[in-house]
Amino acid sequence: MILLGNIIWFVLGGWLLFIVYTIAAIIFFPVFIPIFRIAKYSLFPFEKSIVTPYQLNKYRELKSSSSDSVNDATTNEVSNLLNIVWMLTFGWILALLHFVALVENLLLFFLIITIPNIIGHWKMIRIAFLPFNTVVVLRQIAEDIEVVLAKKKLKI
Repeated sequence: MILLGNIIWFVLGGWLLFIVYTIAAIIFFPVFIPIFRIAKYSLFPFEKSIVTPYQLNKYRELKSSSSDSVNDATTNEVSNLLNIVWMLTFGWILALLHFVALVENLLLFFLIITIPNIIGHWKMIRIAFLPFNTVVVLRQIAEDIEVVLAKKKLKI
């Protein structure tokens, strides 16, 4: 199902979204890495999910039983500041465009082929709105991170 969703997404505009985000990454070179992260995610969004560095570090600590933290406090503060600037300038526009595309595909749900695009645009809203301080991982890893952190929170 993931493969079919990725193929439909790619054929119905995922490749164009990748090109547009890549051009934007080249134009806005100082923030190339987060924008290109969005571009790579927009190419095939169904096999990947988004987690925060905090979730990833907690997961690593719980799995390896070590206290080594990859996330630096200064990096986190800079990422949060960049997220605010991005959100106030381009982020809300990109998120709104993905939401409009989601609604357009939702209105055409009877075509059945647009259903993966609804899901794809829903997934793209989060990373388009706040691209800094996010990590794109495989879907199975993201699910494992959520399960481990939930077990830790519930003390199971």
